[in-house]
Amino acid sequence: MRTWLLLLALIAASAFSAEVKDVDFSCSAKDCAIRFQFSSAKDLPNFFQKFDAASHKLTIGFSNSKFALGEGSFPLEENSSALQRVRIFTDASFKIPLLKFEFAVGSAIVNDKNPVSLSGGKNFVIALPKSKSSSWSLSGIASKQLKVEKQTAVADKKPAAEQARLGKQKAEADRKAAAEQARLEKQKAEADRKAAAEQARLGKQKAEADRKAAAEQARLEKQKAEADKKAELEAEKVAREAETQAAAKKVVSALIEGVKEMTDVKGNGLEQFRIVTDTPIDISKVNGPDKASAIMVSIKGPQKAPLFKVSSSGIVKSVTWTSAGLRIQLYPEIRPIAVVYKGSLILQVPAVSKPGFECYIATPAGVYFHQWKNAEESSAPAFDVFANTFQNDKKIVSVAQSFQLRPVSRDLIVVTESTPLLASPSDNAHPVQNLSFGERLADIELDGLYYKVRLGAKVGFVNKRAVSYQDELSAVQAERLKQISLDQGNALDSSNLHFENLTEDRVTYSSFGRRDPFVAIKGLLEDGINIDQVELVGIIWESEVPMAILAETKNPSVSYTVKEGDRILNGKVLKITQTDVLFLLQEFGVSRRYSMSLPDKYGRNTK
Repeated sequence: MRTWLLLLALIAASAFSAEVKDVDFSCSAKDCAIRFQFSSAKDLPNFFQKFDAASHKLTIGFSNSKFALGEGSFPLEENSSALQRVRIFTDASFKIPLLKFEFAVGSAIVNDKNPVSLSGGKNFVIALPKSKSSSWSLSGIASKQLKVEKQTAVADKKPAAEQARLGKQKAEADRKAAAEQARLEKQKAEADRKAAAEQARLGKQKAEADRKAAAEQARLEKQKAEADKKAELEAEKVAREAETQAAAKKVVSALIEGVKEMTDVKGNGLEQFRIVTDTPIDISKVNGPDKASAIMVSIKGPQKAPLFKVSSSGIVKSVTWTSAGLRIQLYPEIRPIAVVYKGSLILQVPAVSKPGFECYIATPAGVYFHQWKNAEESSAPAFDVFANTFQNDKKIVSVAQSFQLRPVSRDLIVVTESTPLLASPSDNAHPVQNLSFGERLADIELDGLYYKVRLGAKVGFVNKRAVSYQDELSAVQAERLKQISLDQGNALDSSNLHFENLTEDRVTYSSFGRRDPFVAIKGLLEDGINIDQVELVGIIWESEVPMAILAETKNPSVSYTVKEGDRILNGKVLKITQTDVLFLLQEFGVSRRYSMSLPDKYGRNTK
């Protein structure tokens, strides 16, 4: 062994020109120092140090050098804030082999800028920051390790006789343990046999109890079935008796079966007919009028019924049930606007304006006719004199309060692509939620430029220019809203639907005796702008009050600026959005809405 070590030392001596005999570490009151002791002052090597903050390691290297104690790892002081462990190895990956001392360091070592000096001409001394660490030398640590290894080897070498004695003792103990194990297994087998017998006995008892419980349950179910059958027979008997009594007391209805009410109202240049059936009416079930001036409503009702003639109506002549549904016979050439509201069908036409109102009502209890005349055409007393004749608990209700000619929702609808629901009426307020086109909001009140609204359980504010009421929507917005509803699989709001030949469109507009809108009128009238002679050329949207720019169709150099509420000929500007202007017109006692839209990028009108 010593010969091999000597040969290895000779080979190493030929490969390296410097030798580190020992390394020691010590601390003074000022600082600490680690000293590398070289065998000779001749051919001292090049030196470097490198600190790795990530791994907390300080590497010190020497070129063409060897360490007398050999390579390996040595524990120094595990809890030291300076040097804790060291690994010594030769790195041959460079052209010149490097002897490296890789120290695991504590918190005191933070860089590789440690001062280096040469002591005694042959010892490298590296000054380190001050720390509470013990002094040591690698030769002393190696000696202690060798002593411990020898003691461990001596302790491991026990006499063969002692080993044999211990082996015999262990074999005897194993034999006794095996015998005890066999005894315990026998006891366990006997206990398992008894437990199985007890389990079988309990299972038999449970099966017998379950059989008796099942028999009792069957008996109770049989009793219950007999009682239910008896109660059912008794209920049928009571129902038959009640039906017989109801038939005896049944009053003959003044209407045909399946119809709850018919109403016809005339006044202010309009006539409206309403019919309410037992089955709610949907606008998709209404068809006609056909060539025979009949409207068919495809709903469930009697297969056949008598013909009910409607008196005092200029719209409907008669009503009857057929196998296809409800047939409403109109007077010839009558083409009414049809609206379905809350399951009721409403037909409306313009009528000759007469003073006062006429109301025809048909219910199962009877048919009634009422007529109200204007005060100046009758000998009725003044209203205050008339009202004083009634008791305080009486209430006067006009027919105008009882019927809505065009019922619409007063919810606000978002008409911009996106707008925030704000916590307070200010553009700088915190946004509660982002709203998108078509969302409906409950209107609470108007606060300056903001509506206070409710969305589900949330209450906030929204800019009034970002929302509109249903009846203020432009044609483009209404069509888009209808398409969104169809895409979501919802039913259309039938209050905005008419028959195809009766839609409110400028091209198919029916004048009902008014001026033909396609006949041009020269010049503007003194009463305001005539919207039939202007077109929408721009909208000023960013200002606090949105404004629309209108230009004459035949003379585009003449233009006008209008805002919401401005008066025009026979009406006013109702609503201005980013792309549309909505007008409210009143002509010959009839109100209608008309919208203008900005042209698209190809110059086409988007309406």
